Amino acid sequence: MLPTGMGERFDEIQVLRFVAATGVVVAHAVDLTTARLGLETVLAGGTLEDFGAAGVDLFFVISGFIIATTTRGQTGLRAAGDFLRRRFIRVALIYWLLSLPILIGMARGGTLTADVAAASFLFWPFSGLEMTFPALGAGWTLCFEMLFYAGFGLAMAGGGRAGWALVVGAVAGVVAGLVVATPVLRFVGSPLVLEFLIGVGIARWGRGLPRAAALAAVGLGLVGFGLSLGFGYGEIDGEAALNQPLVGLARVVIWGLPAGLVVLGLAARARTEGEPGPVRRGLIFMGDASYAVYLVHVLVIRVLGRVFEAGGVLPGNAVVVLTIGASLAAGAAVHVGVERPLLRWLSFRGRVATRPLDPLKSG
Repeated sequence: MLPTGMGERFDEIQVLRFVAATGVVVAHAVDLTTARLGLETVLAGGTLEDFGAAGVDLFFVISGFIIATTTRGQTGLRAAGDFLRRRFIRVALIYWLLSLPILIGMARGGTLTADVAAASFLFWPFSGLEMTFPALGAGWTLCFEMLFYAGFGLAMAGGGRAGWALVVGAVAGVVAGLVVATPVLRFVGSPLVLEFLIGVGIARWGRGLPRAAALAAVGLGLVGFGLSLGFGYGEIDGEAALNQPLVGLARVVIWGLPAGLVVLGLAARARTEGEPGPVRRGLIFMGDASYAVYLVHVLVIRVLGRVFEAGGVLPGNAVVVLTIGASLAAGAAVHVGVERPLLRWLSFRGRVATRPLDPLKSG
C-alpha cells in the first residue's frame, strides 16, 4: 500500500503500478516471441504489440506524484540529504545486484564498454547523441529517475524559490534540447523529464477533485490511450523517443498526458477507511513487487529465450503467457526473498528509513 504519512493511502495508485509493470512485461514478452523466436502471436502486427511500453510513462508520472506527496513540507540540506540517500539505496542496490549476471557475462565476452559501465553504475546514459543502454536494458528508465531525484533533492535543499527555478530550468532544458544537439541536453533536456513534472503538479494542485471530476479525468486518460491504440503512435515506443527530442515530446503528449489524467483521477480518491479485500490485497502486493518485476523480467526473458532457442517448442501465444507468468512470479519471489529483507536489514542498521510507498522505477 502507499501510506503517505498524512493519513492517506493510495491503493489505486499502487494497483496502477502493477498494471504498468505488467504492460512493460507484455511488450517485452511479445518482442521475445516475434523478434527473437520468430513465432506468431495475436498481439503482434498491430498497435497492441508495443503498447505496454506506455507503462513507463505511467511510472514516471507516478514517481513524480509520490515523491512530491511524501516529501511535502520537507526542506533544507538535511532533509534533502536523507531523501537522496533513501532513494539511492532503495533504487540502486537491487538494480546493481540483478545487473551482475549480465555485467559478468559481458566482461567475460569482452563486450563491456566504458559507456555501458557508466550507464549501469553512474546512471549517465549519453556519451554521444544516442543513448547507451545499461547492461540490464530496462535500467535506462532508472537513469531518468536518478536525474529527477537529483533535481528534486536540490529543490528540497533550496526551498520554494529554488524549486521553481529548477522547474523553469528543466522546461528551458527541454526547449533547448529541441534545437541544440548535445549529449547533456539529450539527457537533462529530454522531454521525458516533463512526465515527472506532471506528477509533481498533480501532487501540488490536483488533490481536491470532486468524485465526478476524478472519474472524468480517468475516463479522458483512458480515451487518450485508446486513441493511440486506434490511430497508432508512430515511433514513440522505441529508441527514437530517447534519441530524437521531437519524438520524445510526441511521446509525452500521446502517452504522458493520458497517464497524468489517470493518475490525477485515481490520486483524488485516496482511501482512508477500512481494509482491502483479498483480491485487492493481492493486487496491492503486486504493486509493492512491481519494481522487482520490472527489473527481474529482463533476466527471465533472457533465460527463457535461450531455453526456447535450444529446442523448446511452444506456440507463440503460449510463449507470451508463460513469459508473463514467469516474470510476475519471479518478481514477487525477488520482492519477498531479496528486496524486503535487504531493505529491512538496512533499516535495522540505521542506514536508511525505508518506506513502503517507494515508486516503481520504470521501463
